[in-house]
Amino acid sequence: MSELQDDGAGGNGQDEAAAFASPAKRLRRSPAPEPTSVLYNRSPSPPTSSSLASSSAPEPPPISAEDWEVVLSGGDMAAPPAAARSQDTSFLRWIMDADAQVDAFDPFLPPPPCQETAAVEPFLHPQPQFQFPVAEEDLGPGAAVDELLEAARRADTGDSTGALEILARLNHRLPSPPGHPHPPLLRAAAHLRDALLRLFVTPAPGTLQPGSVSTPLDVVLKVAAHRALADASPTVQFASFTSTQALLDALGGARRVHVVDLDVGFGGRWAPLMQELALQWRRAPFSPLPLPLPCLKVTALVSPGSAHPLELRLTHEGLTRFAAELGISFEFNAVVFDPLDTFPPTGLSVAPGDAVAVHLPIGSGAPSPALPTTLRVVKQLRPAIVVCVDHGCHRGDLPLSHHALNVVRSSAAFLESLDAAGAPADAVARLEQYVLRPRVERLLLGDRMPPWQTMLASAGFALVQLSNAAEAQAECLVGRTPTPGFHVEKRQAALALRWRESELVTVSAWRC
Repeated sequence: MSELQDDGAGGNGQDEAAAFASPAKRLRRSPAPEPTSVLYNRSPSPPTSSSLASSSAPEPPPISAEDWEVVLSGGDMAAPPAAARSQDTSFLRWIMDADAQVDAFDPFLPPPPCQETAAVEPFLHPQPQFQFPVAEEDLGPGAAVDELLEAARRADTGDSTGALEILARLNHRLPSPPGHPHPPLLRAAAHLRDALLRLFVTPAPGTLQPGSVSTPLDVVLKVAAHRALADASPTVQFASFTSTQALLDALGGARRVHVVDLDVGFGGRWAPLMQELALQWRRAPFSPLPLPLPCLKVTALVSPGSAHPLELRLTHEGLTRFAAELGISFEFNAVVFDPLDTFPPTGLSVAPGDAVAVHLPIGSGAPSPALPTTLRVVKQLRPAIVVCVDHGCHRGDLPLSHHALNVVRSSAAFLESLDAAGAPADAVARLEQYVLRPRVERLLLGDRMPPWQTMLASAGFALVQLSNAAEAQAECLVGRTPTPGFHVEKRQAALALRWRESELVTVSAWRC
C-alpha cells in the first residue's frame, strides 16, 4: 500500500505536466491526492444529513489491507487507528477539483463549484420537456400511479386517444418539474408520465436521445450529477467494486487488459481497475529483468448522438491523467456503434495477447445491450469475462403496464434511498434530470424484447459464479454505509444491492 502511494506521489512532476499539456487553457489544481487502491482503502462513506450540515465532522476510518484479509478469512475486523485517514480519491471528484482555478473563462472546461453564479441556478433543477401549469392540489401518489398504469394499458392496446386523455389530465395534477418536497413515489410517477408522453411524440430530425446533452454547460451539470450520485448512494461503489473484482478473478495476472464498454460515461468505474493493476505490478515478486508496465485499453462503443464530444474528451483526459499518476500505460478509443446496424463497428479490434473484458449495462440509460447485433459483436471479441450491471427494472418482455409498474417502483426506491441518505435537494434535482429521467425514458421507449438473461444464454453465454471475495467486499461496503436500509442479496450467481425490499443494482458475470 505504501509503495503505491509513494510511486503515485512521484508522478506529479514537471515532466508529467508537460506531457499532458494541451493548447486549451488548463486548470491550476492543487497537488492530486496520492492514488490508493480503492478495493483495499475505500473512500469515505456517503454523507449523512448530519455530515452535510457540518463539514468538520471526522471521516470514517478506511479499511486497511490487513483488515481486508481478515474480512475475507471470516474473522472479526478491528477498527483501524483513528489517525489513519484516507483522502477522498473519488474519480469524479478528482475531475471536478473544487480547488481548481481558471485563468480565463473557457466554455469547454467545467467551472469549480465556488464559481457557480445565480445565472446557472435555473439549470440546476430538472427542466422537463413537457411543462404545464400545476393544479392547486397535486394528485396522491397511489392514484397517480393507477392512472399512469391505465394510460399504459390503453397505449398497449392501441387506444392512443384514451391514453393521451389520461396523460393530459395528469399534466395538470402531477408536479412539474418533479422534485422536493414531493414524496419519492409522486416524483417517480411524474418522470413516468413524461416518458409515456414521449411515446406519442414523433421526434424531429436531429432530436437528442434521452440522456444526451447539447451544450458544454449541460456536460458540466451532468458531471456534477454523477459526482453527487457517487457521494450520496453506495450504488456506484457497489457496481464498480463488484465489477472490478469479477474482472480481476477472471483475468488473473494479465498485464494487458482491453475493456470494451457500452456505457463509458465519464470513466469513473475503471479507476479501481487501474489502481489494482498498478498495485499488482508493484507487488510482483522480484525479477532480475524489469517487468513491463501494465497496460489498460478502454474502447467506448458510442451510439450516434448519445454523447457530447466534451463528455468523451473529459473521459479521455481524465483517465489518461489518472493512469499517469499511477504509472501504468493507458489507451482510450471511442468507436461509433449503432446497435441497429448490421455491420460491425469500424475501428474495433483486439491486439494479440490482450485479455478482453466487456461491460454491458442494463437499464442505465445506454442503448439496449441485448440486441442481437450487440451480442454478436461481443461474441466476436472472444472476451474472457462479460460483466452485466442491471439497474433492477429492465422487463421489456412484459406488457407495457407491468413494465411501467416495475420502472416506477424502482425509481421511487432509488429516490427514497437518496432522501434517506440526506442528499441535498439541489443534488437530487440534478440526479433526477441527468440520471433518473434518461433511465426511465430509455426503459419505456426501448425495444420490446425477451429478458436480457434469456438472450445472453441463447447467444451462447454462461453465467459465472462471483467469488467469495466479491461478496465479502460488497457486505463490507454496505456495512460502512451510515444509512440503514441497504443490504446485499446473493441471487444464484449474481449479487444485488437492495434498498429495503427493492432492488437497486445487480452485478453478474458471464463467459462466452
